[in-house]
Amino acid sequence: MQVGDTLQVEVYAHGGWWKDSAGRTGQVAEDSARKGPLATVAVVANRLGMDGWELTEVVSQPHSIYRLAFKLAYLMEDEDEAAGGDSTA
Repeated sequence: MQVGDTLQVEVYAHGGWWKDSAGRTGQVAEDSARKGPLATVAVVANRLGMDGWELTEVVSQPHSIYRLAFKLAYLMEDEDEAAGGDSTA
């Protein structure tokens, strides 16, 4: 991916399920999902943030569905590449 790419995520807060525009799906831990819809959204946003995505928009929809928009803030580098090593060995 190139810096500037975007990602759309739909979070189904009751149950903790989510899916994104790249075709990935997932579910947050049950104990987090039980804390409420915003806690579920926060877990998903935090996970993507740790992967280099910056949250740009949150839209609440009926039935505890949230649409999140992200832009790629930075690219994660392989540790070997960052150290100048050859990762093909």
